[in-house]
Amino acid sequence: MRTSLLRRGTAAAVLSLVSTGLIAFTAPAAHAQATRTWVSGVGDDVNPCSRTAPCKTFAGAISKTAAGGTISALDSAGFGAVTITKSIILDGTGTQASILATGTNGVVITSDTADVVLRNLDITGSNPTTGCGGLSGVRANAVNSLRLDGVSISGFQRGVELPLGTANPDVFVDVTLHEVDLANNCTAGVSAEPTNGRRTRVVLAESHISTSNQALVAGPGSEAWVSSSSLSLNNVGIVKTGAAVHDMCGNTMVGNASDSAFTDVAPACAPAPTPATVQMPVYVPTPVPATYCVVPQLKGLTLAKARTALTAAHCDLGKVTKGKAAKAKRGKVLSQAVPAKLEVRSGTKVAIKLGK
Repeated sequence: MRTSLLRRGTAAAVLSLVSTGLIAFTAPAAHAQATRTWVSGVGDDVNPCSRTAPCKTFAGAISKTAAGGTISALDSAGFGAVTITKSIILDGTGTQASILATGTNGVVITSDTADVVLRNLDITGSNPTTGCGGLSGVRANAVNSLRLDGVSISGFQRGVELPLGTANPDVFVDVTLHEVDLANNCTAGVSAEPTNGRRTRVVLAESHISTSNQALVAGPGSEAWVSSSSLSLNNVGIVKTGAAVHDMCGNTMVGNASDSAFTDVAPACAPAPTPATVQMPVYVPTPVPATYCVVPQLKGLTLAKARTALTAAHCDLGKVTKGKAAKAKRGKVLSQAVPAKLEVRSGTKVAIKLGK
């Protein structure tokens, strides 16, 4: 009986340990970060940020989203300024997802290993007094790569700012701005001015920068390629200091107080040379002087003399017929078919009648 009790006690202890172990291993799963989370204007940041229980702000959702994950907007709303510390995608596709930042930055990125994508967002800095109430729409202090697709940024000192002061100094930070609309930013639309020896490569494609003091600023450590974009209606189009800004075709700069200029133009952008006009030789026949025959007076001439007279006048002897004539007129031309002194075409045959 004592053995049986001991065995029961041992079994209970094992079950207790196993149960405790299960709790220890399963409890963290309740706090695991999701690779896809959601925000909504009617959400709550205490929620798990699932589609059925979304969060309210990007800042609330980012802590519940795994590195490399995506935060999507379920509806049109303002989702607040956010600081990004890891690889993430903020996606407002299909909605009017926005960030309103007054007196601060809209999006700040601080991780030199982060690959960040901002897609279909409206980032606005509001201050009715100055017109540029925000600092920077997107500010990258450190990032590995940054891509903006379909993003609108307005009302900031700088639309996109790339100081990159704490980025990895051993790599180029690649920044792609595609279908981006930057307007009413008081200092610059895009400011690519790395500090502390950092370097960046910027591609601006199918984008618009307007009504800003400076459209595109490129400083030491940066290089930019611009294609199919408009840098118009600004105070200055391009400002480059120790940097190159390349024209990759299809760009316009109009209405700026000062356009400045691209460093160079890609060879593919140069207009195709107009093919040399080949002048085909035109055949102009050498005019042949027209010749005519003034029919001579043949009446009373012998046949031989009539032939000679016609040849000399550029006519030919035609049909010769004979008719009865007085003895004195026999063998001589009695009449001619073409009257004398008539101008006819050279070679015209003149028929005559001889007396017999």
